[in-house]
Amino acid sequence: MELTLKQLTSVFEKFHIEEINPVGEKLDPHKHQAISMVESDQEANTVISVMQKGYALSGRVLRPAMVLVA
Repeated sequence: MELTLKQLTSVFEKFHIEEINPVGEKLDPHKHQAISMVESDQEANTVISVMQKGYALSGRVLRPAMVLVA
């Protein structure tokens, strides 16, 4: 399984596919899809956790990250 993950990571790097991991950032509707809001001590509209990773290809969003926001 680790070998498969290494191969996938190398293909992503080769074709400039980047992972979108927005924990702690402000919600950006172009990169993130808020699926739920939860109470938190953090500032409003801040990403608390990522439920599904997002991906971007050369700066263009392929799939937005599904996130929980404060």
